[in-house]
Amino acid sequence: MNKVNVPLFCILAYLPSWSIQIGVILAYGNLEDPRAVPWIIGVMFTPAVVTIGFALFSREARKRIKWRPRWVALPTAIVGVAVPTVIGFATIALLEITGWGHSDWFEFSTAGVAIAAGPWLLGLGRQGWFIFMVNVFVTGASFAVLNGLAAMGEELGWRGFLQGVLVENLGTTRGIVLLGLIWSFWHLPALLAGYNYPAHPVLGALVLFPAQLIAASFFLAWLTIRSGSFWPAAIAHGAVNSIEEGVTHNISVAVPHLYEDVTRVVLTILFGLVFWWLLQRNRGRETAPETGISVCR
Repeated sequence: MNKVNVPLFCILAYLPSWSIQIGVILAYGNLEDPRAVPWIIGVMFTPAVVTIGFALFSREARKRIKWRPRWVALPTAIVGVAVPTVIGFATIALLEITGWGHSDWFEFSTAGVAIAAGPWLLGLGRQGWFIFMVNVFVTGASFAVLNGLAAMGEELGWRGFLQGVLVENLGTTRGIVLLGLIWSFWHLPALLAGYNYPAHPVLGALVLFPAQLIAASFFLAWLTIRSGSFWPAAIAHGAVNSIEEGVTHNISVAVPHLYEDVTRVVLTILFGLVFWWLLQRNRGRETAPETGISVCR
């Protein structure tokens, strides 16, 4: 195999993912059923399995996988936890400022924060701002690493392998936009069944989620290129699935839930633009050696 056949990669990643998602929806009615959890975790590893399959048949493909952990990945991983955490709490702040909703977990004041619920490792109750921020960081980092173990199955394929191929052949912006679309539509059956956007599944599947994942892809691309490894992206993905999802899913809204969804997407896009700009400044970082690997056209 002299080339990385991107359409083949996508087909091999999509077929088991879509089949399992559709099967779970037909069997259990939705993906929220506790019996669906093992299947969902299995789906998350399909990009990694396809990547490993490509690596088994191609020495050049093996050379392209950014799997080695490096010391520089540690501070990058901290950024990977911080950004989803900020997006989560910024969503709460904007909803409370506009009067669109309020958090079920937190009561904010100038003196500190009263935590009513949630899996916070340093406890609940009233805390000063410093202790609260330490609590958020410790809890967020811990759950990001834990959830990153599952997200690793996706990120080994998306950021650790496919990103480099697409960027090399299409350029930074087009390559990462395409990767964001591939990543988004890999979730398509679940989204159309109402996962994430139960009131607006088509709008969510075809507009909101693609926009969010394209923006997130610039953030995750920066983490991967900066560290030379997919591990910070896996931890950041874990942070999105844990602390960002946790704090935003525990908001009582006084308006249609779409307001919250759009707020979160817009915040993600703003951060995505920041990391797109950073990637433009450091465009030469992921220039790969001549390997003979290209997109089959």
